[in-house]
Amino acid sequence: MLNSPFMGKIMKKQLFYSLILFFAFGLVSCGEESPVQPGYTPGQNKKTQNIQQNVEGAAPEKIDQKYVYNPLGKRDPFESPIKEEGAEVVTAEGVPLTPLQKFDLGQLRLIGVIVGRGEPRAMVISPDGKSFILKIGTKVGKNNGVVVSITTNSVEVEEKYFDFAGSIRTGVQEIKLPKREGVK
Repeated sequence: MLNSPFMGKIMKKQLFYSLILFFAFGLVSCGEESPVQPGYTPGQNKKTQNIQQNVEGAAPEKIDQKYVYNPLGKRDPFESPIKEEGAEVVTAEGVPLTPLQKFDLGQLRLIGVIVGRGEPRAMVISPDGKSFILKIGTKVGKNNGVVVSITTNSVEVEEKYFDFAGSIRTGVQEIKLPKREGVK
């Protein structure tokens, strides 16, 4: 198929046109350069030309502006981005709340009690899955409850709260150890 007379004519035409284009581009690139504007140097833009004209025409001005950082309305780069606003709640006495005081007593689940040597202790799990050790005197619950006693089956917490009349009442609530399944 390459040997056909028709293909030879097409290839000759393509070669002829490509040579003409090559010489045309060569002639155009050999032409004279465009005239250069007075006062223009390559690499300058209009802004630098305007500044040079202003400097030549007027007395030089001192531009000594020192940068002053203004932190208003900007985030502090040294603070944690996941910092919770108002995360620390303070009681009436001015003491910050413990993690156990952020939950109701009904939300805490008693999972173990250690009674025997020394002071009795109990372990509870909060709704967020964290476990805490309780001993007598530990503050627990939203109503400023205090652990009063720890028995083999439960933890007793004394809470102070206001009744409808506005007087302070104390009540004892129990967090019981759940019964094991399969045990009678």
